[in-house]
Amino acid sequence: MNTRSLLHHFKEMKHYFIVVVLVFGFSFYLGWANSASFSHFLKDQLAGLETVSKTLSNKENPQVWFFIFIFLNNAIKSILIIFAGLLLGVWPLFMLVANGMILGYVLSLQTNENTLSIVMKGILPHGIIEIPVILIACAYGLKLGMLVWKMGVQLLVPPERRTASVEMKRILHLTKPLIVGMVVLLLIAAIIESTLTYWLVHL
Repeated sequence: MNTRSLLHHFKEMKHYFIVVVLVFGFSFYLGWANSASFSHFLKDQLAGLETVSKTLSNKENPQVWFFIFIFLNNAIKSILIIFAGLLLGVWPLFMLVANGMILGYVLSLQTNENTLSIVMKGILPHGIIEIPVILIACAYGLKLGMLVWKMGVQLLVPPERRTASVEMKRILHLTKPLIVGMVVLLLIAAIIESTLTYWLVHL
């Protein structure tokens, strides 16, 4: 399975891509419009990141440390999201909702004048790469989860009609070029976030 096969498979995944975008968008809205209702959960999610950020900021060459942390965190998390989908798709769905709500919550804390500035300086430069990669990882995680459910149901039908296991093997082969592509894109995003984004935020 090569990159061409993966890109061709993206067409078959269009319904999953639509679903993850809609869920992410709805989660973003929940975090934005109902920040008070979810503030305890969202603050807990952000507390760990704030602690790490302060620790890295106090080190020598903080931009290098930010790059290492951002890249490893996003790369490992994205790969885990895909394969955690084998646990019935629960974890990819949770990560999708959590990330959408956190982003919405963070932006809801800004004043109207500052929101556009935060988006343009602190999110857009690297987020234009990072967010689609995470959404793709969630889509494939959900796909694997659905195939696990389907394989369970197909245990009740004759072996010749059990197509889910064949599709599962195909998807697992496709994860090889998928992971390589994701890691490369996340490497680029981490470079941007630890340089351009870091510089813009600290202007």
